[in-house]
Amino acid sequence: MSAETTVPDAGSTTTGAVTVRFYAGAAEAAGAEERQLPLSEGQGLDEFLSRLPELIAAPSLERVCSRSSFLVNGVRTKRETGALSPGDQLDVLPPFAGG
Repeated sequence: MSAETTVPDAGSTTTGAVTVRFYAGAAEAAGAEERQLPLSEGQGLDEFLSRLPELIAAPSLERVCSRSSFLVNGVRTKRETGALSPGDQLDVLPPFAGG
């Protein structure tokens, strides 16, 4: 699948974009494996993820993200304390089945 870009709402202040890569069930819920998404000024990981389902019109992504792990630039990051900067790469890793 190709990467898609979403434009921010008029009136929001963006500082750049984040590349979000979705894996397994997250890719299915998002309808894409990768998206370029706008990052609002001062937005942390938790706030960004809270807006994500609405931003890409994928309501089922909220449930997937509530159970997922996240990597920012290849480093595991907690949703509650993670920071994002323009140009970052965010990986959304849902729980994988199997052993």
